[in-house]
Amino acid sequence: MAAQKQHINPDVLVWAMKQAGMSRGDLASEVDTDPVTVDAWMNGDDSPGLTQLRLIAKSLRRPTSLFFLSRVPSQQPVQTAFRSPIGSRGVRTLSSEERAEIRLAQRRQKIAMWAAEKVEEHLPVRLPRRLKSPESTAQSVQSWLRWDVKDQVSSSKSAVTKLVRRSLEDQGVMIIQLSMNSAACRGFSIYSETVPLIAYNSTSHVAAARTFTILHELGHLLSHEQAVCDRPDDAEERWCDQFAAAFLIPEPHLLAYMEKYLKVGHVENDDIESVRRISNRYGASFQCVALRLIDLGLAGWQLYRAVSANPLEVDAPAFGGEPQTTHLVRIREYGVTYPRLLLAARDRGKLHDLDARKYLNVNGEQLKRLQQRIAEEV
Repeated sequence: MAAQKQHINPDVLVWAMKQAGMSRGDLASEVDTDPVTVDAWMNGDDSPGLTQLRLIAKSLRRPTSLFFLSRVPSQQPVQTAFRSPIGSRGVRTLSSEERAEIRLAQRRQKIAMWAAEKVEEHLPVRLPRRLKSPESTAQSVQSWLRWDVKDQVSSSKSAVTKLVRRSLEDQGVMIIQLSMNSAACRGFSIYSETVPLIAYNSTSHVAAARTFTILHELGHLLSHEQAVCDRPDDAEERWCDQFAAAFLIPEPHLLAYMEKYLKVGHVENDDIESVRRISNRYGASFQCVALRLIDLGLAGWQLYRAVSANPLEVDAPAFGGEPQTTHLVRIREYGVTYPRLLLAARDRGKLHDLDARKYLNVNGEQLKRLQQRIAEEV
């Protein structure tokens, strides 16, 4: 028996493929057909069967209902400050996975902005003004976050990541964790006056690299602008790197540490051991340390190349800890800003409990535990 044809809107299919960055050949491979058949779907000369439509929807990360719309959805183009994978060079096209994650982040940000308006928390987040130099901007942000370097140097690398994340969330920044493949972007940011968003990729990157990514993306948000930043050598990317490194490794503290403990005033090109010790001291990645030393004239670019060519950095193994129940996993994924706003909207009768559960991907009992945990941590 022939599969029943699903009379989708071909214009919507073409639009969804373009949004996902997927070619005819790519989609044909995903749906287990040939490019000629996909061409016929795109031209409206033929229609997919139900099973094929479900595969199309899965491949493009869209609901099947989307393809029956009478017109192409009206949607703003993806505009983000985008951090490329480690080691990438030159202009790179966003993958379908990255595009899907950016769309999902945009939807969550819009929900959070709606909730903020409903609970009258829609005043602009008071991000510090971006100053001319990364150094002075880092000092301004440290003051804004009431950042204490003593707490930083007495914490593990993973704890520093949590400190940075929670300090920004306390100021209203929404920070979400993604789990994309290791070849995907390290992070991106989407500016908003009420709920600015930072997303970072947790896959295959050490904790210190995630801290650096969060601060790098904060550097983009401080400019109140959005642009695709897929050129690692771009001046804007370099500025954000310098800002993140200056935040994590303040010059006076570094100089004092080097003099007292390393007994050196300059780090040699192959001195990975000094990089490791500074990294452990400040909870900063090896690459961050190398960049900071170079910016301060305390090392040469050969050190950065040596660090980049030898991926020696690993996180210390974790022992014990809390069982990762669903509500803790959601806090790790969504942070506290997003669920806090949704729960506030629900508690004030602006959002139905079922919708709150749906948006946070939890059941009733898990939602209660999530709310209790957030109340304990805020």
